[in-house]
Amino acid sequence: MSIKITNELLKRYADNQCTSEEKIYVELWYNKYTQSKQAKVSDVEKLNSINHQIWTGINQGIHRRPNSRFTFLKAAAAITVLVSISFAIYQFNNDANKHTSIAKSNFVSGKVKAQVMVASNSSIVYGNSDVKSMMSELSGTEEMSITTQIGEEYHAVLTDGSEIWLNANSEIVIPANFNETYRDLKLKKGEAYFKVAKDKTKPFRVFAAKTKIEALGTEFNVNYYSGNKGVKAFLIEGSISVSKKDGQSLVKPNQLYEGDDVTGASSITEVEKPETQYAWKTGYFEYSNTPLNEILEDLSRWYNFSFEISPIYKNKTLTGKIARKQPFSEVLAILEFSGIKYRKEGVHLALIP
Repeated sequence: MSIKITNELLKRYADNQCTSEEKIYVELWYNKYTQSKQAKVSDVEKLNSINHQIWTGINQGIHRRPNSRFTFLKAAAAITVLVSISFAIYQFNNDANKHTSIAKSNFVSGKVKAQVMVASNSSIVYGNSDVKSMMSELSGTEEMSITTQIGEEYHAVLTDGSEIWLNANSEIVIPANFNETYRDLKLKKGEAYFKVAKDKTKPFRVFAAKTKIEALGTEFNVNYYSGNKGVKAFLIEGSISVSKKDGQSLVKPNQLYEGDDVTGASSITEVEKPETQYAWKTGYFEYSNTPLNEILEDLSRWYNFSFEISPIYKNKTLTGKIARKQPFSEVLAILEFSGIKYRKEGVHLALIP
C-alpha cells in the first residue's frame, strides 16, 4: 500500500487518529528529512504549510464554544508533531532566530510522599501500611497528623478500612479515639478524598473549619484550601450531611456543597461534569470553564511555582484535561495554544498581555 504525505495525514497524526501503518510512515518520513543535511525549498514550504495548518486547527479547537470536545490532552497530543515539524523547519532553514520552540521548564511535577507526626516524633512515609500500623499504637489524647507539602500527594488506609487520598499542600489530623464511638478526622487545610468503609454504628465525620461532614459509607471529596471562601464538599456516591452552626444540609451524588465562612451562607449545586471535582485523585487535572486563576492555583501546588496574572486574563476560562505526570513544559505549551502569553523567571510564572 502506497501512502502519500499530505496535510490531512499530518493533521490526523497530530490528532492521534492515524492507523498504526500511517503513524509509522509519518515518523519515517520525518526522520528522513531531519537527518538530511539539505532540503529543497518545496520541502520547507510544505513543512511550513503543515505547521501553520495544525496550529490553526488547534486554535480553532480552543476557541470553540464551551461544550467543545477539544481538550488539554488533544492539544498535548498535537504538541509532539508540532515540535517535530518546527524542529525540521529550523534544520532546513538553519536559522535559530526564526525557530519558535515550546518553552522548557525546570518546574518539577509532584510525587507520592507525606510526613506523619505523632506527638513530637515525625517520619517520612511513602506507603499506606506505615500509617495503619502507627494509628493502632496511638493512646490517650495523642493525635496523628499526615501532611503533604507542595508537589506531594498521599494515599493511606485507616484502621477501620476506610481510605483517604491527600492532595498537595494538605494536612489531616487523626485522634487516638478514632473508630471508637465515632470515626473523626480533622482536615486542617488542603484537599482530601475519602472512601468510607461501611459501619452504621460509627459515623465517619470530617471537620474542616466551622463545618462538619458526616457519612456512614460513601465516597466524597473535601476541598479546604486557603483561597476558598469556605469548605467545599462533593459527593461521588452514598450520602453525606454537612452541618454548620446555622443548620444542616443533605448532599446527594454529583452535588457540590459550598460554604462561606465569612457570611455564613451556603449552597448546593448539581455538577455537570462530576469528574472535574476529583480528577486529581485519579491522576489528572481536569477543568470545565474554570477561571484561569483557579487553574494556576491548582497547578502551582503540584509543580511548585509562584505566579502573577495580567488583568487582561481576568475573565479567561479554560476547559480541558491533562495528566499530572506530564512535565510542566506541556502545560506551558497548552497555555500558549490558548492564546496566553507568559514569561518564566526561575520558579515564577508571569502571564503577560
